[in-house]
Amino acid sequence: MPDQSSASATLRFFTEQGLISDDEATLVSELFTPDFPFAAAMGIAESVHVQVKVADIGTLPHDKILAQGVTAQREAPNFRKYGFPNGVAVIFTSGPIAEEDLIPGAVTRPLPFVDHLGIDLREDSPDSRAVYADLAERALAAGWRHVRQGGPQAPVRGCQCEVPEKSWVYPPDGHGRPIEFAFGELELLSSADTSCDYRPIDPQHPLARLVPKVNQTRAPQTVTISPR
Repeated sequence: MPDQSSASATLRFFTEQGLISDDEATLVSELFTPDFPFAAAMGIAESVHVQVKVADIGTLPHDKILAQGVTAQREAPNFRKYGFPNGVAVIFTSGPIAEEDLIPGAVTRPLPFVDHLGIDLREDSPDSRAVYADLAERALAAGWRHVRQGGPQAPVRGCQCEVPEKSWVYPPDGHGRPIEFAFGELELLSSADTSCDYRPIDPQHPLARLVPKVNQTRAPQTVTISPR
């Protein structure tokens, strides 16, 4: 599991740069608490990531970020990912990455903002798969919404990479952020391949029915919603 105390220092740097708000940093910190509904998944996570939307990738303080001890980075047009030794990665994107980005008026937060948090479950073993398979039930019990995306024959594609499948959960109060559970090994693709699957919209978003059919994600989705 990523290191909590070191992660706090990384988050503090990005809040000081005005790229992550204090409230958003608190949401990341809550992933490490014992009462987090998906603590079992955090316990086997290889890393966590914070996906931040910005107006222009080119305005990032790139050199300052690298000076914080970045151990891995990846970039593409409108995309930069910085990995830290504490197991936290911060990803910056500009342009549409979520289904609600395709609906005029559906996104109202000013830039920059955290679009979602990610918990990376890279090991595919019977124990880890059992934890992953339990996510939907845990989400429903806690009043979260759940969307499963992808599968063995239709991996979920990100920016020049893909992962076998993902589960997405959406907090019951609507004021948090979606959380992504990426399951399986990350495979890097050709740098020329820029196609990607959008983050599924919250099933209870009032404009969810307006997601354009022609732009829906390539990877199949299964939606489960708690009756609470």
